[in-house]
Amino acid sequence: MKFVLFFFFFIGISAQSQIKFWNTNPTSNMPKFEVVWGEKTTIFSKVGGDVKPLYVFNKTAQPTFNGDGRTKYKMTVSSTDKVAKRTFEISYTHHRLTNNYLGYIKATYVYLDKRPTKIDEEYFETVKPIN
Repeated sequence: MKFVLFFFFFIGISAQSQIKFWNTNPTSNMPKFEVVWGEKTTIFSKVGGDVKPLYVFNKTAQPTFNGDGRTKYKMTVSSTDKVAKRTFEISYTHHRLTNNYLGYIKATYVYLDKRPTKIDEEYFETVKPIN
C-alpha cells in the first residue's frame, strides 16, 4: 500500500502542466511560447531555419480577471544585454467554454545604439496551425 501511495505521489510531482502557444502568423520570427505553470515562461525564436528557445523567464503570469467564462493572465518581463533592453508584455486568456487559450505578446526593443525603438505585437493560440 505504501508503494502505491509513493508511486502516485511521485507521478503527481513529476508531471508538469505545460501549455504551448503557436503564433497565428506563420512567418513571424517569434513562432511560439510555452508556459510551465508556476515555474517558467519560454519565448522561442527562429534562428536560421530552426526554432530555438531564446528567452526563459523563471516566472509565469498571474490571473488578473476571472469572469464571463474566461480567466485572463498577465505579466511583464524584461531582458537586457549590450545590444538592447527588451520588455515583453505577455498575456493570455483561458476560455472555459471551449477550453482554449488565446495569447498576446507585445515586445518592445530599446536599442542602446542609434537604432530606433522597435515594437512587435504577436498573437497566439493553443492550436498548432496546419501548414
